Amino acid sequence: MSMATDLRAYRVYDDGAIEELGRVPTARLGELLAQAQAALHDRAHGIGLYRDQRDFLEARPAEDGGFAFHSDRLSRGSVLSRLSGRGAGLDFSVANVEQAVAAFVCYAGLARDSFERKAADFPKVR
Repeated sequence: MSMATDLRAYRVYDDGAIEELGRVPTARLGELLAQAQAALHDRAHGIGLYRDQRDFLEARPAEDGGFAFHSDRLSRGSVLSRLSGRGAGLDFSVANVEQAVAAFVCYAGLARDSFERKAADFPKVR
């Protein structure tokens, strides 16, 4: 079984609501990201994929057509993560839907450590 089959998706709204989407095939990611772009001035939301409750990748649309990504791997054992609610996070940006899909596919297809090494090459969020 591939890692991608274990990933689930969700919408995270600016008002704090989260809508579970269940398992989403990578072929549908472009559609979900385009919907997030279209809702930028309506009920704004981002799209997220997660391996489990402590390992996720979220993309939020930007005004320029790109996406800002945030990814965390929360650690229960760390005192700092318990105090801050956060673990080792990654923040990067991409220019368009196609690059956003590629980032999600990379996350879905790689082990977390491999994804973190690959994401180090992505542009940083400004």
